[in-house]
Amino acid sequence: MAPKTKSRPKPVVEEVDELDDDVELEELSEDLDDTPKKKAKRADAPEFGIQELCAFLERQTGKAYKPREVRTLIRKMARDGSGRVERDIVPGNRARYSWTGTKDPQVQAILSAVKEGEIESSRKEALDKLKVQNQAKRDQKKAAAEAKPKKKVKVPDPDEDEDELEELDDDE
Repeated sequence: MAPKTKSRPKPVVEEVDELDDDVELEELSEDLDDTPKKKAKRADAPEFGIQELCAFLERQTGKAYKPREVRTLIRKMARDGSGRVERDIVPGNRARYSWTGTKDPQVQAILSAVKEGEIESSRKEALDKLKVQNQAKRDQKKAAAEAKPKKKVKVPDPDEDEDELEELDDDE
């Protein structure tokens, strides 16, 4: 007898209505808007704030600066008492930075500080300080490790072991 083989069912083909491609493309092109949308600014967003200052500094110096770096510089300038930047540096002061524009005296003072390399020098100072702290921690760990009494490992004397083994064997 010949083995029976099952025949596979034929795939079901559904009829598809032809679509008018031209009409769909026209509808899609009408829906697309090629103009870039501007981000909606917050109500309390200044006209010339830290983002605009960073863009201005990049145009003037050719280097891109992050807002965090620039804010750190501004806080440093406000704390040094030179009067280059007027800002109360107290915990909880989360007021936005706001200037009148690129001609603002504070913006010009910040620009001159950036051109003099204060951001890079403060970054280098912070890195050096961190290196010193890490080296001090390593030295402390090393001193603590040396101060600990090390456990002495008793090396058994081969002659004593044999005698003890013989005595144990005699007792049994």
